[in-house]
Amino acid sequence: MKGWTVTLPSQLKRTLAIFRLALSYWRDYRNIERIERQQLPDAEQVIQDIYRQGGIRFRQEALRLQGLIIKVGQFLSARTDVLPLAFTKELQQLQDQVPAAPFDDIRELIESTFHKPLQEIFTDFEPAPIAAASLGQVHKARLATTHDLIAVKVQRPNIRDLAKTDLKALARVMAFLRRWTKVGRRIDTVKLFEEFRQSVYRELDYIQEQEHLLRFKKNFSDWPMIKVPDVYPDYVHSTVLVMEYVEGIKLTDIEQLRQHELNPHQLAAILIEAYLKQIVVDGFVQIDPHPGNFLAGFDGRLIFLDFGMMSDIVPEHIDVFGRLVEYALAQNAHGVVDCMIDLGFVRPSANLEVLTRAVSVMLARMAGVPLQEGPALTALVHDFQDFLYEEPLQFPAHYMFLGRAIGMLFGLVSTLDPDLDWMALLKDKALPMINERRVLWNNRYYQLLREQVERLFGPTGKLLWDRGAQKVVQWGQIGLRLPETLDKSLSRIAYGAIETRPDVTAILRRLDYLSQQLTVAIILGSAGLMAVLAALWHGHYLLGFSGIFYVASGLLTILGLIKIFKMKRYHSRRRRH
Repeated sequence: MKGWTVTLPSQLKRTLAIFRLALSYWRDYRNIERIERQQLPDAEQVIQDIYRQGGIRFRQEALRLQGLIIKVGQFLSARTDVLPLAFTKELQQLQDQVPAAPFDDIRELIESTFHKPLQEIFTDFEPAPIAAASLGQVHKARLATTHDLIAVKVQRPNIRDLAKTDLKALARVMAFLRRWTKVGRRIDTVKLFEEFRQSVYRELDYIQEQEHLLRFKKNFSDWPMIKVPDVYPDYVHSTVLVMEYVEGIKLTDIEQLRQHELNPHQLAAILIEAYLKQIVVDGFVQIDPHPGNFLAGFDGRLIFLDFGMMSDIVPEHIDVFGRLVEYALAQNAHGVVDCMIDLGFVRPSANLEVLTRAVSVMLARMAGVPLQEGPALTALVHDFQDFLYEEPLQFPAHYMFLGRAIGMLFGLVSTLDPDLDWMALLKDKALPMINERRVLWNNRYYQLLREQVERLFGPTGKLLWDRGAQKVVQWGQIGLRLPETLDKSLSRIAYGAIETRPDVTAILRRLDYLSQQLTVAIILGSAGLMAVLAALWHGHYLLGFSGIFYVASGLLTILGLIKIFKMKRYHSRRRRH
């Protein structure tokens, strides 16, 4: 390969090639429709072969064109939730088949960036890259000044021009899909493309990647099992990024991991826990978790290598994702649907009762299926695809990439530990993270109260206190959301979207019961607060305050217990009648 830039097709040829490739899938789609109508005995096998040939065709064309099309193929390879497995399996080879750019072109780019000969900047610069991707590649070298062993990430020459050409062609394809296909309208391919375009330009800015790395490193500064390489700020430019060189083993090389006495099960757990923290605590997620972006350190740590594709989750949605995990683990379909609505995943016209039943079925299916490849997992994937297509869902573009990342993550975890009980792991790791992130708990005064409760009543007392606080917060959130929820419901009734014949008496009884529960929660919460304040003032020269708080706590506790007794007796009597 004499020169990567010389052998590239012209801009017009690239655009035509992309359109020709897209048109070939339109023909595949029409052929599959025809085969399904004919109801041939071997129809399924024929359709699967069409999917497989389509994947091979995309992979071959991407490797010929190179540039951004490889990135698109890598993105599609992880969408096993919405694309056929026979198609995506062929594209997965794009992760490891990207050819390197010629070293002469790389040398020229580095020297033009630093305005110095290569040997004055780096020594022992290895011409063959240790990793090559669609937008850039990484070389091993040493700094000329300090002789530190480093990894030099360099953009592919002319990749920005290629990206502009490919993005223009893809924009037209996506506009066509949204206008003429049901799937294109459903996922809004134009918005999806815009998110992809922004992601590409972020990846092409290595200065921004440095900022991502530093932010990620700070988030995991107190996690000893996570390693983030150091960066050399004086050597960072928009097209060159210099980081600490780290050694390790690929997460997919299970044999090598075991030879070095590294535990794949433990690495899988660390990986899942790290992503849970990113999603439900930090709201800052590495959304390109393919195997090449991680290493297992020889000391057992998980090493993150790439920070080009990162996604921010808005603070209010971090809390929603936390609730979504809680409800999914509890098999609470109603709660899951509520969270899906809050995240914008449900169309306004959706029949929520039907959707809730479908979610309930999917939760039950997912809970009993291992990650290990086999008939059970394949059937689950097909069921999940049918669920996405048949239910009234919509997919905000900024969360499509997060969904892709989660799909890739589970694929990587299944390689490390196919028998992992991921539901148990989520319960053990996710729930404590979600609880610790509660907004109320970030208040230093509240933390002080928690510490006093733990000192007085031990860990069990602190747990009960936390659960009580959660209930109070939930009641407050319900109170805040109630006017808006009522307004939406009344509007839907007015437009005929909801037909209902409510039992008003039963509703009023339920509201009365809820109001009594809220009253009891406030009384007992106040009693607990008084007890903590009494403990804080204990031993102080103003001893009277401590006594007053103890008396107030006792009286409030008695009042709360009386309320509970009356409430139980009243409602048991109502049920008998």
